[in-house]
Amino acid sequence: MYSTLAIKTNSKKSGRIIGTHQKLDKIALKILRKHLPEDADFPDIKMILNFEGMGGPDGLKRKSPGVDEPMHFILPDHDDGKLIKMIEDHQYNLKRALKKKDMVRAAFEAAWMAHAVTDGLTPAHHFPLVETQKELMTEKDFVKIFGVPIKGIMHGHSAPETLRNNWLYWGANGYMSKHVAFEYGVAITLNGLHSIHVTPKIEDSEFENAELHKAFYDSLEKISALDMYTKFRQNGWNTELAFETKNILLPEIIRAIVLTWASSIPEKK
Repeated sequence: MYSTLAIKTNSKKSGRIIGTHQKLDKIALKILRKHLPEDADFPDIKMILNFEGMGGPDGLKRKSPGVDEPMHFILPDHDDGKLIKMIEDHQYNLKRALKKKDMVRAAFEAAWMAHAVTDGLTPAHHFPLVETQKELMTEKDFVKIFGVPIKGIMHGHSAPETLRNNWLYWGANGYMSKHVAFEYGVAITLNGLHSIHVTPKIEDSEFENAELHKAFYDSLEKISALDMYTKFRQNGWNTELAFETKNILLPEIIRAIVLTWASSIPEKK
């Protein structure tokens, strides 16, 4: 999902143009604040958003392409457990940071956890794009321009193969083109709505019994049942998808962020 369209890697305006992750985090934190015990510590939104955009997972992909990139893809029907393990690691570190009252580390973990949850629940991330990219990248070394590795160019063994592979990936109806177009549709839908229209109703009991694994997979089940990305690849963006995005997809993503954050609050002894 979009977190920044900034051109410069050190841009202070990272995420202000689209900033889907940032907008979802803002709504989620407002909900969480209403249910937190008065003595509970949690980083404020300004601190959390320091670790989005160029300070988040998307920024890492641009700064160091192909090096230790967090991959937030999941196949709902063939889950290998890698994404939930990543989210659980963030939860563990977030709990420790909150116990130590280390709000900087807590903000980092909260932001990266929310990013992983959001991507994992986004239908475009339910398609095996990473595997497809590896198949098209027949020459595994990145193409370099002035010595800088450029991610996103499908490097083939020859110039014709490179052209062919990039058309399949970036061309009309290409794999990445579809991925980007779907996320753009979600971003535009969110930008056109007031936060009240995508704010889920979460009962007090859900906060009291918040459990990370259940929160994530409950929302994943509801979203994957819609098969939104398959419909998008077949028919493009339409009013049905916009309706499902507004009424189900965005509220479920926000719900999952809130409850996974809530599950990370240390219990008071």
